[in-house]
Amino acid sequence: MELNGEFPDLGIELLGVNGAGFESGVPQMASGRFIPLLQDVAEVDAWTQWEVVYRDVIILDRDGAPVGVFNLTEHDLSMMGEYEALKGMLLDVAMM
Repeated sequence: MELNGEFPDLGIELLGVNGAGFESGVPQMASGRFIPLLQDVAEVDAWTQWEVVYRDVIILDRDGAPVGVFNLTEHDLSMMGEYEALKGMLLDVAMM
């Protein structure tokens, strides 16, 4: 990952989280991917707690508390400005 190469001491991690109740699609989602995929469960229900919208990037602080949201439907990462905005958000939180 680019951020780990540029800033190895910040410990930035990217994980995919699949919503509870959508487990049937996990094999297809994980196939050929490099980002680890976690399955949310009803007992945790992070999607509801964090009010997730499909394609949200939820940015967590070092304690695991949500501190920012970047939606990939609204922000196209193929646009350099959008890519840099997300990268900046991740770096800002990691440097706190």
